[in-house]
Amino acid sequence: MRNGLLCALLSAFLVSGCVTNHAASGSAETRLQLGLEYLARGDIAAAQRNLQRAEAAAPQDYRTQLAMARLYQLSGDNHSAQLRYDQALQLAPLNSFVVNNYGAFLCGLGQYDAAQQQFSQAQRLPQSGARADSFENAGYCYLNAGKPEQAKASLLLAIQADAQKGIPLLADAERRFGKGERVQARLLLDVYQHSLPASAESLWLEIRFAALVERSADVKRYGLQLARNFPQSIQYQHFLANEY
Repeated sequence: MRNGLLCALLSAFLVSGCVTNHAASGSAETRLQLGLEYLARGDIAAAQRNLQRAEAAAPQDYRTQLAMARLYQLSGDNHSAQLRYDQALQLAPLNSFVVNNYGAFLCGLGQYDAAQQQFSQAQRLPQSGARADSFENAGYCYLNAGKPEQAKASLLLAIQADAQKGIPLLADAERRFGKGERVQARLLLDVYQHSLPASAESLWLEIRFAALVERSADVKRYGLQLARNFPQSIQYQHFLANEY
């Protein structure tokens, strides 16, 4: 799965871990949060040290199993990650966050059909945000699988369910444009533009797409819109300097 989504899922897990009630001891909770913080920073050794202590104190906490799964996943040990995901699912089979993360893991392995089954299951779960997350994950998984129409449909549903999904989507469009993944970036930008009001970031990306294919009229049109709506933005300053 794309790194952006991996980070988004981990960030969501950090939040859910803080607000979910568990019977785990204070020590286990502290070690779990420390482990997640280190994992977010990419410090695998420190993350593993703290997560192992959290597991020893509260072995039935599904969050620790899920965090260990992510740790092994980031380390490239997919076999151990699979075992940890299995344990997390046994402990919390109806938890949308566990199901969504497992789907993302399967998608990263190229098991697209199995991943979509997990996302479909998550869409039916009652937790807050489950549908939006699962539509988002399904959309990116379809994109990775080379199915742009399904990707676009799922991502549109994600934004309809939660407009905040548009922010990371636009950031990923920018990232992909910079990496030369223009087809995927165009699709993501189209989803954003179809669903949400234009922003300085979306207009700037439109300008760069237009400049890329030498559509000077579109460059001017989007530039005027940028000047009118976002005259103080850094994107407008780049436009004035012809830095596109």
